[in-house]
Amino acid sequence: MLLAGCLSGPAVAHDVIPEAPCVEPVRPAREDVARWNAFVDDVDGFRACINAFVESQYSAADVHRLAAERAATRWNDFVRTHLNVPEDFPHRSSR
Repeated sequence: MLLAGCLSGPAVAHDVIPEAPCVEPVRPAREDVARWNAFVDDVDGFRACINAFVESQYSAADVHRLAAERAATRWNDFVRTHLNVPEDFPHRSSR
C-alpha cells in the first residue's frame, strides 16, 4: 500500500541531473614554470570545486531520504492509529 501511495502522487524528482560547475584545468608544457605553477594551483581549485559539489549533492540526497522516511512514517502512523484492518475493510481480508 505504501508503494502504491507513493507512485500515485505527482513526480517531484529533478528533471535534469546537475553537473558539477567545475572547470578542468588544461595541462601546459612543463618547460613553462609559471604556467605549470598556475596549473598546479588550478588543479587544487578543481579538486576543491568537485569536493564541494559532491558534498552538496550528498547533503541534498540525505535531505530527500529523510523526507521520504518521514512520509513513510506518517503513512504507517496513520494506518496504525486510524485504520482497523480487517474490521474497517472486511472485503479485503478474504484475499
